[in-house]
Amino acid sequence: MPDEKGMELGELLDPEELRMLEAEAARRGMTPAELAKLGIQQELTRRTRPRAMSGTIQAFRKR
Repeated sequence: MPDEKGMELGELLDPEELRMLEAEAARRGMTPAELAKLGIQQELTRRTRPRAMSGTIQAFRKR
């Protein structure tokens, strides 16, 4: 596998956000990186989930 050139969490978050992430990760028994990955995956799933059409469906009528 080639060297991964990702960003560190410290580069992405301010110190207060990083402390909160570390505390929540410790509470869940995960590493901060695993928790961040889980959050990103959940958000991508939420945003790309197909949604049902709203409103009434009407039949097409030929004129």
